[in-house]
Amino acid sequence: MKVIIVGGGTAGWVSLAYLAATTDVELTIIHSEEVDALGVGESTTPTIKHVAEVCGIDEVQWMKDAKASFKYGIEFLDFNNIGSRWMHSFDDLLPGQSFHTPITEFGKNIFKKEISSVEYFLTQRRRGISNYDIDWFNNSQGGCEYLLSRHLSPFTKQNESNFSKFPGYSYHINAQEFGNSLRKHTSKNRFTEIKGHVNNVEYDENGVKNIILKDGTKLSADLFIDCTGFKRVLIGNMADFKPYKGLINNAAIWGPVYTQSYRPSTLSIAQPHGWIWETPTWGQIGSGYVFCDDFISTEQAEDHIREHWRKQGLEWNPIKSSKFISGSLDNIAVKNVISNGLGQSFIEPLEATAIMVSCVTIRNASKLINKHKGWSSKSSIILSKVMTDFLDETMEYVLGHYTLTDRKDTEYWRAYDTTNILESMSNMIEKKLKKEWVYHAETNLNGYNWASMLIGYDKPYLGKLPKIEEWQIKNYEFYTKQLVENYRYHYQNNMTVKDRLEYINNQESGNNLS
Repeated sequence: MKVIIVGGGTAGWVSLAYLAATTDVELTIIHSEEVDALGVGESTTPTIKHVAEVCGIDEVQWMKDAKASFKYGIEFLDFNNIGSRWMHSFDDLLPGQSFHTPITEFGKNIFKKEISSVEYFLTQRRRGISNYDIDWFNNSQGGCEYLLSRHLSPFTKQNESNFSKFPGYSYHINAQEFGNSLRKHTSKNRFTEIKGHVNNVEYDENGVKNIILKDGTKLSADLFIDCTGFKRVLIGNMADFKPYKGLINNAAIWGPVYTQSYRPSTLSIAQPHGWIWETPTWGQIGSGYVFCDDFISTEQAEDHIREHWRKQGLEWNPIKSSKFISGSLDNIAVKNVISNGLGQSFIEPLEATAIMVSCVTIRNASKLINKHKGWSSKSSIILSKVMTDFLDETMEYVLGHYTLTDRKDTEYWRAYDTTNILESMSNMIEKKLKKEWVYHAETNLNGYNWASMLIGYDKPYLGKLPKIEEWQIKNYEFYTKQLVENYRYHYQNNMTVKDRLEYINNQESGNNLS
């Protein structure tokens, strides 16, 4: 089977490296060296760790290449009201069975459709028990808050990782350099690289028949992956872009702040007409302002973010501004063409979904290729359904950050539709709690994620809860307190983020592909 990837941005190289590692297809990538990089620092989810591991790149190597730093989650400041804080961490639910069954990394396969720590926690909140707030929830769930508050890395002073793989930690990266690292460390025997431009596309009843390059070269394949961004060179004539309803942000400005930060979290700070992000990579902080230009101009937004950093004694350096529309293609894949990257979908920068979606797309495509020993129109229908469901749910989760808020201080915050938001959020949590646990590098939003946001915004859960006896509550409280003590003991020997990043960036470069 022959696969051609068109486009050499992050989505293109992620697609190529992952297929090279997981399939036996014949791969060709066509790209121009003229890559228009969108960011100065991107926030990611644990899926990227899975992709790098599958592709065989040593973490130290690619983190150095991508100027990466560690991330345990996103801190949302002032979103519910001015002065509020919610940490969306990568911790996970703990099944009730774990209080009397030893937990192993493989043990989570057993814990399905059981009462979890989320149900215990929501029960106590409904009972009006004091001290059941989001910080207690996060600290009782896992080590993310513990490590974040102390700026500790996931590695011990003996350079051994002691962090759970379910779902794991993530990174702040330079996305273009991450793509370059994948390019550099994928065996040259696994793909053909062509530097050039697609000048014309020929279609037939099976989809794309041929692509013709600027130099006249004509190429055909069984499957094409369109990673050409908003140009949608291959799939543009085969699918329509549909905007999402509810998300009103449509513009962003961004640039670097030249200072070193070792904070292992992304900061998202709500503003009167949008929000500011702070993404610390090695040597600088990427920072931008996401807003709706119905309420504030680009010039006003730029003045606002400059002042934000001036108050911290630092200078923000603008690089780029852009308009965008939140939405996705009505069909992610059509016949023999898959769309991946920004041309496929863009929710908005909140919650670091862009690179995650690219990784999820190619993971699912790889599974289908291996399952069906090839690609067909049926494969495209399946992939489109899976990805559309994934994108719609992720979009709803992002939208919840705006519709759960108590903020009504500006026209911007009053513009969001909050009708029945608690009912719909509670219904989603109830549905999610009936499903099984996440696995290593899983990206599906589970009950913990949804409940965490609801509690982080200090809102009541309106859904059904199982009957939990008093003795079960006492067991839950006892064992979760023991877990917190265990984290303190387990992580006290960890390197600081600063020490770990300095170690990484002092290593000699080399090809660490297995």
